[in-house]
Amino acid sequence: MVDLALDQALPVVQDLAGRKANAFVRRCGLGADEREDVQSQLVLTFLVRWPKFDGEKASVRTFASRVMDKELTSILRYRLAEGRRPQDLPARDPGPNPAYVRHFRIDLERVLAPLPVPIQATAVALSMASTVEAAVALGCSRQMISRRKQQIREAFLSAGIGPNYFMAGGTR
Repeated sequence: MVDLALDQALPVVQDLAGRKANAFVRRCGLGADEREDVQSQLVLTFLVRWPKFDGEKASVRTFASRVMDKELTSILRYRLAEGRRPQDLPARDPGPNPAYVRHFRIDLERVLAPLPVPIQATAVALSMASTVEAAVALGCSRQMISRRKQQIREAFLSAGIGPNYFMAGGTR
């Protein structure tokens, strides 16, 4: 009896699979040559699921439609996953040249030396902590740290040390 019902249902299922495959190929921008492959996959999935069909729960058309919709979701998910294959990571930036870092330390000492001790302490604290953490460590307000930051910035800029310091070779 089940085989007889399958024989009767197959033309309806093939028609439904053809329409769903057409819509899927159009929506996903796939080539027209892929329509037959998608349609075959839908019919095959229906045939595999056929033993689970219960005529009391749904019609053949409803059962086939749900099975095919799930399969189309799987096909789409698989195709999207293909596009997320691991790619070569960009080359890691090695950072500044060690020689430039040595020159920077010399320049840093040269810039900070004439500044008052509280501003020097702020510069050191900010090199290791956030503004809030530096304020707590130094026992002053964030506004005071912000004012001191501005003085530190001005000292660096007047010494010729700006945002492009390492790009220019690190020496002045």
